[in-house]
Amino acid sequence: MRRWGDAPEGIYMKNFYIISDCEKDIHHETAQEIKRYLENEEKCVRIVGSSPQISDPGWADLAVVLGGDGSVLQAAKIFSGENVPILGVNFGTLGFLTEVERPRIHAALDSLLSGQYEIERRMALTGKVKKKEEKDRVSLAVNEFIIGKQDIGRMITAKVYVDEDLLDTYVADAVLVSTPTGSTAYNLSAAGPVLAPGMEAMIITPVCPHSLNKRSLVVSAESKLKIEVGRTKEKYEDEAAIRVDGKLLCTVSTGDAIFIEKAEATFDMVRLGDVSFFDKMRSKLNRS
Repeated sequence: MRRWGDAPEGIYMKNFYIISDCEKDIHHETAQEIKRYLENEEKCVRIVGSSPQISDPGWADLAVVLGGDGSVLQAAKIFSGENVPILGVNFGTLGFLTEVERPRIHAALDSLLSGQYEIERRMALTGKVKKKEEKDRVSLAVNEFIIGKQDIGRMITAKVYVDEDLLDTYVADAVLVSTPTGSTAYNLSAAGPVLAPGMEAMIITPVCPHSLNKRSLVVSAESKLKIEVGRTKEKYEDEAAIRVDGKLLCTVSTGDAIFIEKAEATFDMVRLGDVSFFDKMRSKLNRS
């Protein structure tokens, strides 16, 4: 973690993106309020409705994301490798990736402009899909890669290799590989372990495995993974879908494989220090 600490006011930040989910921030009302606040402090501000609308991410010194975890995920992909910290403001439900709740926006901005914050650098994953007689597909994942069944009634067989050694063969609904950031997403729902977000590791989790003794495994972030689609029944090939952070990347079949490893690019999240990751866990996971 890189601490900027008691920096002179505004010395590190001049240009701000505000990414405002218009379905949650109606008419960008909160975004406009933040814009006025920052412009009164002689900052430059651009408001966009979603991260894909940003054509020059390197322009900003900081990005404020108004929305839920999905909005922060989208922003993390746009700003990965740009050294632009992201401050997530929760307009959603759980909000594991967001740092502040909506009523505390002004206090958070005060902390930012006075230099009272930290930057937490987080890892991402890169995956390369190799299919028979087709061009390779490459994608970046902030949360996870999912190799899962296409049909409701059929499981898939997946052979998982770690650094070329066979880890296991899973007959399951899916196998997912998640980052520490993604450990509180689908991985958590699939009974995988939660990792502190600043760690560097990968979690391999089978989803609804046919055998009850199959469990999640945490491996080094330096490991290189290969997940190959096998054959569950002799009479037909397995058909699987590969999803990246919940979105479909492509479909694969028996003999195809995805290679996953730590991405070179990282992304930065703002930490204000008053609410820890463990505070969030207690608060959000113990809701009745």
